[in-house]
Amino acid sequence: MIESLRDYIELLVKKDLLISIPDHVRREDLPEIIEKLLIKNKTLFFQHVEGYNVRVISNLVPSQKVFSYLFEGEKDPYFAFVQRAGKLIKKTLIKKEKGYSSINVKENDDLLNFLPILKHYKKDSAPYITTALVSSMDPETKVVGRGIHRMEYRGKNRFGISLINPPLADILKKYRNLKKNMPISISLGVDPLLFLSMALKVQNDVDKIEVAGAIKGRSVKVMRSFDSPIDVPAGTEFLLEGEVHIEEKRKDGPLGEISGYYMTIEETPTVHIRKISFRKNPIYHALLPTSPEADMYLTFVSRAHVERDVKKLFPFVEEVIFLERTFGSSVIITTTPTERFKINNLLHFVLSFPMIKKAIVVDTDIDANDLKDLEWAIVTRCFAKDDLILLRSMQGQPIDPEAMDGQGVTKIGINATTYGKNLEERAQIAPGDKNRVMKVIKKYAAQ
Repeated sequence: MIESLRDYIELLVKKDLLISIPDHVRREDLPEIIEKLLIKNKTLFFQHVEGYNVRVISNLVPSQKVFSYLFEGEKDPYFAFVQRAGKLIKKTLIKKEKGYSSINVKENDDLLNFLPILKHYKKDSAPYITTALVSSMDPETKVVGRGIHRMEYRGKNRFGISLINPPLADILKKYRNLKKNMPISISLGVDPLLFLSMALKVQNDVDKIEVAGAIKGRSVKVMRSFDSPIDVPAGTEFLLEGEVHIEEKRKDGPLGEISGYYMTIEETPTVHIRKISFRKNPIYHALLPTSPEADMYLTFVSRAHVERDVKKLFPFVEEVIFLERTFGSSVIITTTPTERFKINNLLHFVLSFPMIKKAIVVDTDIDANDLKDLEWAIVTRCFAKDDLILLRSMQGQPIDPEAMDGQGVTKIGINATTYGKNLEERAQIAPGDKNRVMKVIKKYAAQ
């Protein structure tokens, strides 16, 4: 049963998906080290960061396969997610866990001396916290709103915070109307399913912790913050408490975002941290926005919803695959033989999803995970005059650079199937004796 980041780390160790790094590393070197080690497709756990009594973990979700482990006993984690995401399981309030230490933070205390916050990309305006699970209580309904929000280090005990999306954006408006600063609690270091749940959209009268409970299949334990009534996930590695100053704001960024481009926000409010609490030998979760980890969260949610709807309407669809590093915007769909007009309908439907910008349909003999095989299918099976679709002025993802001008995006659909086209059969290698072939292959493959 995974109830904390530490439980999850134990799972990764059992599945041989974690690389523990005992070397002493500098905070400034971590982004490049992480980037170069991502080819290992494993979680990276740094045991010693010079100048800090904090461990750092990154690439927390190294592959989509991890989700099958997190949805314990479920054969199809995507189906399980969709089935559970619309439900709620009430949270369980427990006493504050033992083993936490707390420090009262003064205005001149520099949290960068305590937290190994990373400056991820060359032109980032500052180090950024990219894994902040932010909680605040609605002053009217008393429901705790939550979300994942980027936080720009602004010196000493202050951070910029991008409260752009509801429910926290709406809660901030209420505090501004009351002319009061907004109390918040910031959790750093939780398990991936809880982290994923915080990014989902819900109604403002719903606590996302209860959505997380439904997704996990059991009640999520929470505890009160140390200086406020705001409850937070029990077992969080760090808890930062403070206030959003409603009148103090400035430009936020640039920060290299998941799209692979820098993103600047015209202005965001400033948080003053008053208290920091932490577990013994705490773990800081560092997420590079352009890393596979960030892509895994988006892709998982997109695939879960899209695959369900697509297979229901188009029974000839075999598989829907989201290409990594495209933040859920590029999909490959494999299908059994069917008429061209049905493929055309399929492409129009898939491209109607805001997150999808490009869709390619191929036959089942194509390995959709092999980009060379995919390109071969496109150049030999797509007859552009009939098989290429362009849809202009469509709703896209806000992080898509093309969407920045407010005019929508142009989407691309490609039919790279063979049905109804005058094509010869695909050439296949003449098979030899399996045992004799494998004997030679094994001998020379490792050389």
